[in-house]
Amino acid sequence: MKILKFVFLGLFLLALQQVSAQEKSKFHFYGGFGLGVSTDYFYVSLQPGVLYDVSHTYKMGLGGQYSYQKSNKSYYGVNYSYNIVGFNFLNLVYPYKHLEISGEFEDLYVMQNYNKIRANYWSPALFAGVGYRFGSVVAGFKYDFLHKDNHSVYQDAFVPYIRIYF
Repeated sequence: MKILKFVFLGLFLLALQQVSAQEKSKFHFYGGFGLGVSTDYFYVSLQPGVLYDVSHTYKMGLGGQYSYQKSNKSYYGVNYSYNIVGFNFLNLVYPYKHLEISGEFEDLYVMQNYNKIRANYWSPALFAGVGYRFGSVVAGFKYDFLHKDNHSVYQDAFVPYIRIYF
């Protein structure tokens, strides 16, 4: 049932691509990508989303996320893997041309396997952020008000981000 929801979200985003392709569309796509590789570690993350221009200075949107992380540090006795799927609601305000202020609610479902012990749980986050926009890229920091040290997906409450708009 959960997979069906994400398939539906993907089809919805693909359908909006046709709307976004029209000239002067109020719909825009954004996304993020993460990759980390070493001899005993692998991480990949995809975060597609769609924004709607409510006004010249305010945008709101919906996005999805999938992340996979695996580590095989057998010399420390630690083997773990994570699959993370979720969604976010995003609000953006532009008080100045290059300044982006964001508010975001994110809810991620974590499927964890740590030394063959499995745990599944939801990890919500409520972010407030600020970024600098140059062209179609924004780089900034956001703060998670719901951060819990041993339960949050993010290691710290302050999270850097880069968002790319299409």
